[in-house]
Amino acid sequence: MGRVTDAGIRGMVGPVVFYVVDGKSYVKAKPRKRKRKRGEAPDPLETIFGTVSTYGSAMIQRMKNSFLFPFGRGTYNSLRGWMRNQYAQNYLEPVWDIASNSGMCQVNAGIDLRDFLKTSIAISDKGSAGIGLSFPPVNPGKDLKVPPRTTKVNLKLIMVSSPFRESESSTGFCMEQYPFEYSDTLIPAREFILDTHAVAGDIAIVVIAIEYQISGSDFYSNDPRWLPAAVVAMGRIKK
Repeated sequence: MGRVTDAGIRGMVGPVVFYVVDGKSYVKAKPRKRKRKRGEAPDPLETIFGTVSTYGSAMIQRMKNSFLFPFGRGTYNSLRGWMRNQYAQNYLEPVWDIASNSGMCQVNAGIDLRDFLKTSIAISDKGSAGIGLSFPPVNPGKDLKVPPRTTKVNLKLIMVSSPFRESESSTGFCMEQYPFEYSDTLIPAREFILDTHAVAGDIAIVVIAIEYQISGSDFYSNDPRWLPAAVVAMGRIKK
């Protein structure tokens, strides 16, 4: 719908669109949606967008209640955008190894998991749909950023999988929790295996989140400033 501003008319009026560039007013015909000709192959970018919007959204929906902070439209859009980029770069590759994934996507926007968990975590595909997360020895007092009066820390390790196609199998979900006391004492190395009962070829994402229990409370804090969470890997399940 067009509107009158100090710079003149802007927006759509009937079959034309008024717009301003560098202070000059222009008018152009209203753009029309292009119809694909019969037998014409679909645009790969449109196909990728639709695929991730459908199956990626289902994966996000499956895990959203695992966190103490709310999911808004911005969270969905950010995650789908990151997943779409990963999928576009890798879906044609014969091997899309979850362990070789680069970068991460912050689930709780505004804070970065890497600022809170100052240690490296090795991710590897163990075969038979099992994804391994190996933690090195950790000293909570040195390797973690925590809010004041923290008494306990809880690591949430989440894996969600999807066939990324119409299938009888539904979205798979697995979550392990690793609570430990916050102290200046070294915690031994530990490995977790996440298994959603996916099959070879399914797409999976791995998420790490941290929660804190504060002195005087029996529950983990729901202050979003102290709830880092990030997708740390995405790839295709091996045989």
